[in-house]
Amino acid sequence: MSNSKEGTFCPDGYRALSTAELRELLQSDDKMDQIIRLNEKFQELQVDREMLLTSNRSLAEESLAQRPCLNNGKLQLAEKYKELSNLITTCWEKQSQLVQVCRNEKARFLPQLQASDGSWVEC
Repeated sequence: MSNSKEGTFCPDGYRALSTAELRELLQSDDKMDQIIRLNEKFQELQVDREMLLTSNRSLAEESLAQRPCLNNGKLQLAEKYKELSNLITTCWEKQSQLVQVCRNEKARFLPQLQASDGSWVEC
């Protein structure tokens, strides 16, 4: 058998062999053992490939099934951030108002307190 066809052990590769090359191949125990080992390895790889494809498909389907929940969660999170922003703005406004009230009251009562004992607690 020629060297160029020696490594070709796939089923379609046998079509390219002549009858004499096929007879020689069948009579060589070493080559037949190699073909069998390669064929078994190929079948194992095919099974592994099918298992990986099945697993990948399952994971993809699970991922797609969870997408609506994820999108809904993103919308809820955006809404919560908007609420938080509004609360922060409200807190800053109330704090500002409180500081202003404190200043007004300080200005109103400071002369009376200075006249009485001179102590004052800062706001």
